[in-house]
Amino acid sequence: MIGKKLLASKPVTLSEVKEYLKERSEQGELTYEQNLTSEYVKKYAKLAKTKAAKLLEELNAIEGLGEEIAVKIVDMMPQNLDVLRLLVPKGAKLKEEDLQAILKAVKSAE
Repeated sequence: MIGKKLLASKPVTLSEVKEYLKERSEQGELTYEQNLTSEYVKKYAKLAKTKAAKLLEELNAIEGLGEEIAVKIVDMMPQNLDVLRLLVPKGAKLKEEDLQAILKAVKSAE
Protein backbone atom coordinates (compact mmCIF):
# COMPACT_ATOMS: atom_id res chain seq x y z
CA MET A 1 0.00 0.00 0.00
CA ILE A 2 3.02 2.29 -0.01
CA GLY A 3 2.42 5.17 -2.36
CA LYS A 4 -1.26 4.38 -2.88
CA LYS A 5 -3.90 6.95 -2.15
CA LEU A 6 -7.50 6.29 -1.14
CA LEU A 7 -9.76 8.00 -3.67
CA ALA A 8 -13.16 7.00 -2.32
CA SER A 9 -14.74 4.96 0.42
CA LYS A 10 -18.06 3.12 0.27
CA PRO A 11 -19.47 0.47 2.61
CA VAL A 12 -20.11 -2.84 0.85
CA THR A 13 -21.81 -6.03 1.97
CA LEU A 14 -19.97 -9.29 2.51
CA SER A 15 -21.82 -10.67 -0.52
CA GLU A 16 -20.37 -7.92 -2.71
CA VAL A 17 -16.89 -8.62 -1.38
CA LYS A 18 -17.37 -12.33 -2.07
CA GLU A 19 -18.34 -11.63 -5.70
CA TYR A 20 -15.48 -9.18 -6.18
CA LEU A 21 -12.91 -11.65 -4.83
CA LYS A 22 -14.37 -14.43 -7.00
CA GLU A 23 -13.93 -12.24 -10.09
CA ARG A 24 -10.46 -11.22 -8.93
CA SER A 25 -9.39 -14.86 -8.41
CA GLU A 26 -10.36 -15.64 -12.01
CA GLN A 27 -7.93 -12.95 -13.20
CA GLY A 28 -5.01 -14.27 -11.21
CA GLU A 29 -3.78 -15.48 -7.87
CA LEU A 30 -5.12 -13.71 -4.78
CA THR A 31 -2.77 -12.11 -2.28
CA TYR A 32 -2.48 -13.49 1.25
CA GLU A 33 -4.87 -10.85 2.63
CA GLN A 34 -7.35 -11.45 -0.18
CA ASN A 35 -7.28 -15.20 0.52
CA LEU A 36 -8.01 -14.61 4.20
CA THR A 37 -10.83 -12.25 3.31
CA SER A 38 -12.21 -14.73 0.79
CA GLU A 39 -12.30 -17.49 3.41
CA TYR A 40 -14.04 -15.14 5.85
CA VAL A 41 -16.77 -14.03 3.43
CA LYS A 42 -17.40 -17.59 2.25
CA LYS A 43 -18.03 -18.52 5.86
CA TYR A 44 -20.10 -15.51 6.94
CA ALA A 45 -21.90 -14.05 3.90
CA LYS A 46 -25.49 -15.10 4.48
CA LEU A 47 -27.17 -13.89 1.29
CA ALA A 48 -26.49 -13.99 -2.42
CA LYS A 49 -25.40 -10.68 -3.93
CA THR A 50 -28.78 -10.02 -5.57
CA LYS A 51 -30.77 -10.67 -2.39
CA ALA A 52 -28.33 -8.59 -0.36
CA ALA A 53 -28.63 -5.70 -2.82
CA LYS A 54 -32.43 -5.85 -2.71
CA LEU A 55 -32.47 -5.89 1.10
CA LEU A 56 -29.96 -3.04 1.22
CA GLU A 57 -32.21 -1.00 -1.08
CA GLU A 58 -35.19 -1.63 1.23
CA LEU A 59 -33.18 -0.64 4.30
CA ASN A 60 -31.82 2.52 2.67
CA ALA A 61 -35.43 3.63 2.12
CA ILE A 62 -35.92 3.80 5.91
CA GLU A 63 -35.34 7.35 7.07
CA GLY A 64 -32.75 7.72 9.80
CA LEU A 65 -30.87 4.53 8.95
CA GLY A 66 -27.42 5.29 7.56
CA GLU A 67 -25.83 3.31 4.76
CA GLU A 68 -23.10 1.86 7.00
CA ILE A 69 -25.66 0.56 9.50
CA ALA A 70 -27.82 -0.82 6.67
CA VAL A 71 -24.81 -2.72 5.31
CA LYS A 72 -24.04 -4.12 8.76
CA ILE A 73 -27.67 -5.24 9.14
CA VAL A 74 -27.47 -7.04 5.77
CA ASP A 75 -24.24 -8.74 6.87
CA MET A 76 -25.51 -9.78 10.30
CA MET A 77 -29.16 -10.57 9.42
CA PRO A 78 -30.48 -10.00 12.98
CA GLN A 79 -33.44 -12.22 13.89
CA ASN A 80 -34.77 -10.29 16.88
CA LEU A 81 -35.02 -6.77 18.28
CA ASP A 82 -32.29 -7.28 20.87
CA VAL A 83 -29.65 -8.08 18.25
CA LEU A 84 -30.93 -5.34 15.95
CA ARG A 85 -30.65 -2.75 18.72
CA LEU A 86 -27.00 -3.73 19.19
CA LEU A 87 -26.33 -2.80 15.56
CA VAL A 88 -28.16 0.54 15.61
CA PRO A 89 -26.30 3.40 17.33
CA LYS A 90 -27.97 5.01 20.33
CA GLY A 91 -28.18 8.38 18.59
CA ALA A 92 -30.13 6.99 15.62
CA LYS A 93 -33.62 8.39 15.34
CA LEU A 94 -35.49 5.21 14.57
CA LYS A 95 -38.99 4.52 15.83
CA GLU A 96 -40.21 1.15 17.04
CA GLU A 97 -42.13 0.80 13.75
CA ASP A 98 -38.87 1.31 11.84
CA LEU A 99 -37.16 -1.42 13.83
CA GLN A 100 -40.08 -3.78 13.16
CA ALA A 101 -39.94 -2.90 9.44
CA ILE A 102 -36.22 -3.72 9.41
CA LEU A 103 -36.81 -7.11 11.04
CA LYS A 104 -39.63 -7.85 8.60
CA ALA A 105 -37.40 -6.99 5.63
CA VAL A 106 -34.58 -9.16 7.00
CA LYS A 107 -36.88 -12.13 7.53
CA SER A 108 -38.41 -11.80 4.06
CA ALA A 109 -34.93 -11.70 2.48
CA GLU A 110 -33.89 -15.08 3.85
